[in-house]
Amino acid sequence: MAGVTKEPQAASQGEGSKSPAPAPAPAPAPAAAAAMTEAEVEELPKTIVRRLVKDKLAQIAGGDEGGADVIVNKDAMAAFAESARIFIHYLSATANDVCKEAKRQTINAEDVFKALDEIEFAEFVEPLRTSLEEFRNKNAARKPPTVKKPAEKKRKLDKEVPPEDQNNAADDAKEDED
Repeated sequence: MAGVTKEPQAASQGEGSKSPAPAPAPAPAPAAAAAMTEAEVEELPKTIVRRLVKDKLAQIAGGDEGGADVIVNKDAMAAFAESARIFIHYLSATANDVCKEAKRQTINAEDVFKALDEIEFAEFVEPLRTSLEEFRNKNAARKPPTVKKPAEKKRKLDKEVPPEDQNNAADDAKEDED
């Protein structure tokens, strides 16, 4: 492989100042970027995990007021993030199994609720159902009224007589004359 990288360099050096050695540089960069992307995909966003952990610990430490400022060690934060990631993977795999048992390919909210029951986190189901319902109601208010227009068009088309029926009526009239 060293011989392959040396040949393009020699060719590019002979060309002058156009591009001295760009060929070898891009090859390692995409590989490194791909490796970083895979690692980043597996991690949860650190700022969100930090905010959730600090908010929840502050609530517990200071009661409902949440006035206490909690300091969390960097290693502890990494442990929280890793445990949350593993929980999400476990819940996703269980929800996928529930979905496959129902002979479907798309996981829906009910599959997740059933998966929570199966992995013995049933106490999360009702608060999540409530949150999901609130989320749906909030987003339903945001949706523009354009969703109803296709249904109205369909109704208009149903009321109009299709051109085929008009032609058939004219053909029937001709047959009656003959």
